[in-house]
Amino acid sequence: MHSTFTIQLAVERSPRGHVVRAAGELSARTGGRLIRLVDKLVDDTPRPAGPRALVIDLAQIRSFDTDGVEALRRAYGRAGSAGVGLCLTGLDGRRSLLPHDVDGLLDRLPVVGATELAPVDKPRRHLAAATA
Repeated sequence: MHSTFTIQLAVERSPRGHVVRAAGELSARTGGRLIRLVDKLVDDTPRPAGPRALVIDLAQIRSFDTDGVEALRRAYGRAGSAGVGLCLTGLDGRRSLLPHDVDGLLDRLPVVGATELAPVDKPRRHLAAATA
């Protein structure tokens, strides 16, 4: 039986920062799509005009594996190299459901709760779906 791994990525853009809302599966097969999107977001607009922050909202991710979390770590490094702060959100109340090795990897990345996020200025939404 063949299974399909998908991730959907929606981007809300503002001058202060962008929010990437991810839905689906974050795995070895879909993580590359997220990394490419982060690269595009941080490289498309030179500083200081570009975003100062990038938030990845994982509330709609239904499954994680260690390779998917490794993709988040790589995205964090790439954003940081471009001078853009990256943090994760959408994990409130879900961390205890994650496999121990995935939860341990997430401990190495900045995670904020939904209440800690400042709303972005009038977001413009862009939807990109991918099947990996």
